Amino acid sequence: MDKDLEHMLKSLEQTKFNIEARTKNTNLLADQDPNYGLTNNSVTKSHALSRAYYRFSLVEKRCMEALISKLHPLRSDNNLQEIELSALEYAKAYNVPVNIAYRDLASAVHDLMRKVITADRPNGKEGRIEFTVMSKAEYKADEGKIVCAFNSYILPYLLKLSGKFSSYPLKQTADFSSSYTWRFYEILISWAQPKDKTNGRLMGWINSQPVDELREMLGVPKSYTWKNFEHQVLNVASKELLEKACIGVFFERVKTNRKITHLNIKFIESDQTTLPLEGGKPPKKPAKRRPNAV
Repeated sequence: MDKDLEHMLKSLEQTKFNIEARTKNTNLLADQDPNYGLTNNSVTKSHALSRAYYRFSLVEKRCMEALISKLHPLRSDNNLQEIELSALEYAKAYNVPVNIAYRDLASAVHDLMRKVITADRPNGKEGRIEFTVMSKAEYKADEGKIVCAFNSYILPYLLKLSGKFSSYPLKQTADFSSSYTWRFYEILISWAQPKDKTNGRLMGWINSQPVDELREMLGVPKSYTWKNFEHQVLNVASKELLEKACIGVFFERVKTNRKITHLNIKFIESDQTTLPLEGGKPPKKPAKRRPNAV
């Protein structure tokens, strides 16, 4: 029996080794191939992290997601490894001048070390857990890059994921000009229906989403009234999602004692030219001109 168990364990380890050997590590690819674009990577994280409560600036968000994209969620050799992000990679991915990329990386090192993410406790338990994003962040000015290591408490939300996670291509978000748009996109993606049930189209819905919770997830200042939240966050994010990701978002407001307390949210990926921004019927196509009578 012991020999059988030992044989099974060896077989399991060999299978795991073979899988990882066939799975390319994008962090190494980026270092070895100067033509490899960072936006070819995908960002994968658990639903719990996508729906966590935090507010990052656009620069912080760009750096964090680029670093996450260099991890492989199924590999076991990512734990506590140092991840590098160069100014040239950053500039190419986000279409900014190299001097701006240097400035952004330098500021991100300081900020990412101090950012705290708040998430709900797992398995439906009451309460929340807080953790910082990075355990180390170093800006190497002479080499034009930052070197970071993720906090061990955030790694379970990023690695060895087997369920309740979502993934998206970094290039889908690289042109976003608002961190609110990026965060809202992640939240929507975490509620998307399986594509084998939607003919490959991104779509989904969120029923009875508490407004206060959504504000927390997006990191909206408490001073924002509903009007501020709607016009400066929801409308801006929805417009940018439609223009840059071809995702239409539709809101149904739900009131409790005359106050808007919940939102029913639907979203669908489609052609930008045929999907209305605020719901309702698609715009009519212009009538075809009839040829002049002979």
